[in-house]
Amino acid sequence: MNTALSIRMDLSKNLAEALHQELRERLRMGIQEHWYSDEFRRVPDGLRTSAILSAYPALAAQKTTLGALQVAIRKQA
Repeated sequence: MNTALSIRMDLSKNLAEALHQELRERLRMGIQEHWYSDEFRRVPDGLRTSAILSAYPALAAQKTTLGALQVAIRKQA
């Protein structure tokens, strides 16, 4: 069963870049918020980001959205 969603958005390049920058900063802050928490403190640095993204689906969704925006912005250039 396919549970993936497809979302189409039409944004100007300026809006796409602004959204990309905002999501990037929110993702950075979200990961940083959990980086030194007791839950992830013992996870090796190289695996910690993946562990955080697995535990927090909203952060994982932000990362996926960032990737899609980055591809779209590159195609537009």
